[in-house]
Amino acid sequence: MLFIFGWNHTKVTEYGPVQQEKCPNCRNKDVWQLKKISQYFTLFFIPVFPHDSENFYHCPVCNQGYSLEGEDFENYKAIAEVNTACLEKRISEEERLKNLADIHKRMEARNETLKNEAETKKWATTASETTSEELELIIDKKSGDHDPDFVSAAREELKRRKARGW
Repeated sequence: MLFIFGWNHTKVTEYGPVQQEKCPNCRNKDVWQLKKISQYFTLFFIPVFPHDSENFYHCPVCNQGYSLEGEDFENYKAIAEVNTACLEKRISEEERLKNLADIHKRMEARNETLKNEAETKKWATTASETTSEELELIIDKKSGDHDPDFVSAAREELKRRKARGW
């Protein structure tokens, strides 16, 4: 029995226009596009299943761009779907603007959460590098002189150290 198999059959899924950007490569200002590039394993020249994929946000002029993952990709995909629906006259311009405002609000909330998490991690790292005596002094006597998030991180660090018997 003869099996003919292969890989790297490429399938491109175009999601559509996202937003206008100035390309750092070609310097053109155009509406960047979102697409998914999937590499498939083939059997008898028929694509069977994907073995690799990349979500790509790119300049339509020179194709320079970058990969998107996870929630970033999902947000850009939602923007592309709203823009495409408006271009195809399935929704009005007013609906498009409302939907885009909702998506951007969600993106801003996520960015704020990520910023807060980074700030918390920074304070936790700073507290872990501070001696127990200094942490106790900060909590007991100088808490007004320090960022409240740092004071909280100092309390957590002291609890962690006491639990470990340090």
